Amino acid sequence: MTADPPWWRMSLSGSELARITREGDDLVLAFAVAQVQPATPPRLGQGDDTAYLAGVVWRLRGATAVGAEPMPEGLWGRLADSELRVAGEGRARVAFALPGTVAGPLTLRLCTALGTVWTLQAQGLAVVPPDAGVPRPSLAC
Repeated sequence: MTADPPWWRMSLSGSELARITREGDDLVLAFAVAQVQPATPPRLGQGDDTAYLAGVVWRLRGATAVGAEPMPEGLWGRLADSELRVAGEGRARVAFALPGTVAGPLTLRLCTALGTVWTLQAQGLAVVPPDAGVPRPSLAC
């Protein structure tokens, strides 16, 4: 049995973090909206395929803050310049399969558009789509 291929690629920059909660040893990052693109890029000349999906969740297994830094207040809103580094990989990841998993150990650096920064380490990551909903070109009211 093989795993289903990812439907989308989620970008950290441009996504909006709603809240972070702890469940046992895991941290759960709930996104108000995730910036996504189809897993298969469009053909040249087909235009911008960026869309937005509400309700994406990241589950970071065995997550701890780097150093003694607790989660800073105000760590919510639009993300910018955030990245994930996986042990053994030479470059940082800024886009992720949705749904998908990333084996650790890993280091995640979150930076909001207002400049709040928080770094944490984890043993793995699961990127989980919402149960319902489809990506939209805009979530503007």
